[in-house]
Amino acid sequence: MLINFPYIERDSPIHRLNVRTKLLLLLALSFSMAQTSNFWIILIGLIASAYYYSQAHLKWSETRRAWYFIIFLNTMIVLGNFFLTGGAVVRGVDIVRPEHVLFSVPFLGLKAHVPFIGIIALPFSVESITFLITQAMRNFSIALIAVPLPYTTNPGHMAVGFKGLGLPDGIAYAIDLSFRFLPTVGRDFGTTLDAQRARGFELDKLRGGIFGKIVRLAPLVVPLVIGSIVGAEDIINAMELRCFGVVKRTWLTELRTSRSDKIVMALCIAWFVGITVLNILGNYTTGFWHFLHTQGIPAIHL
Repeated sequence: MLINFPYIERDSPIHRLNVRTKLLLLLALSFSMAQTSNFWIILIGLIASAYYYSQAHLKWSETRRAWYFIIFLNTMIVLGNFFLTGGAVVRGVDIVRPEHVLFSVPFLGLKAHVPFIGIIALPFSVESITFLITQAMRNFSIALIAVPLPYTTNPGHMAVGFKGLGLPDGIAYAIDLSFRFLPTVGRDFGTTLDAQRARGFELDKLRGGIFGKIVRLAPLVVPLVIGSIVGAEDIINAMELRCFGVVKRTWLTELRTSRSDKIVMALCIAWFVGITVLNILGNYTTGFWHFLHTQGIPAIHL
């Protein structure tokens, strides 16, 4: 049986919003944040996202696992990008070297114009550090909108919401199934692990290096993958028996748009259009580090 993310039934402003409004807000913020590196715009988006998240009235104990994963992933992405680009700043599609270097440290990286890895100077500059912070704020602003979605939305309304955005029935139902995939796999993994432990499998005492551990995990991976395939086939057969996709589908749940939904939708569209216009007009690269540049901050080389 498929399961969903833990929906928390609670009376909050976010719970009362239409699922289409939440999806539109997530899409508008994601696409608008992806097309700008402006520190001030992303800061405004982060503050608005934090306010939105606070209105969901979610407790830390209810979402801490999701936030642990998001913090870890965001840190890896931001720091990995910083080291891979050698502390460079991305302006649109161009990579620009920093201008105000505070200090530099030796780093094992790819030398410029030389096809091998060697010791290079990794600069920590005003521009690169600010760009790093901007990237982290962008990712957290999107996460603050995405995390409340499964916790504040009735699972039965998810597919109806995607259908309400104009998607075909097949795509709407496929996205709904994708939301249930990870919780279902997690449940199956726990069940398989308990079954193997009952048969004497000791997960906490795996030895033999990384490859040895992978081989020892076969009693978990193989039944988990086979179970997922069998479960997918059962879903396909159930949908075929119900003639899914043969005729136009009707939905039991009817979503209604309130005044609050209309206001939030209008703000989402206005925000996305405004950011897009600023991007077209060349406001992509201006931001906090440009403001510091105009203040004449001296470069410091160590």
